[in-house]
Amino acid sequence: MATKWGGKNGVAFDHGKTKVAIFWRKKRKGAQTKAKVRVGTKEVPFNQPATRWLRVWLDSQLTQNEHYATRLKNGRNAMRHLERLMGRMSLSPANCRSVMAVYIQSVAMFGAELWWKGDNAWGTTGRAEELQLLVNQQARAVTGAFQTTNLGVLSMESGLRPAANQLENRQRRFGL
Repeated sequence: MATKWGGKNGVAFDHGKTKVAIFWRKKRKGAQTKAKVRVGTKEVPFNQPATRWLRVWLDSQLTQNEHYATRLKNGRNAMRHLERLMGRMSLSPANCRSVMAVYIQSVAMFGAELWWKGDNAWGTTGRAEELQLLVNQQARAVTGAFQTTNLGVLSMESGLRPAANQLENRQRRFGL
């Protein structure tokens, strides 16, 4: 259908960049290797566990596991880069907190509106706890506190909000 439209309107599709995404509710082993889609004269196999579309990773059941793991990894990498920068440039705690909130948290929580279903929802609580570990690491970097510092005091002194509150706020803003 899209190729017919493209032919009529003078649009050519790059078959090398074409990806197939099949979504279903139940887990089906082996269905991914059998599925093939014909686009024009080319046959495109379905051979990926997740497909990236608009910087969001979509898996066959839309669980967002791949997307979440990728974003958390990118957030941790950003944290390491910023820690190195803090050591060299000796940023003030206020500037460090601003950079943490703007850069690292936006990288780690990109697309959280898709997978966050609330603090008490099954399957997402563990994700908030993992993100909270990253926020705690950021708070220690901002304050220069020890690993044994009380987390309540640490979050209060750093000025960084808990991960679950940030996720809820993102969900509310997305809804509006």
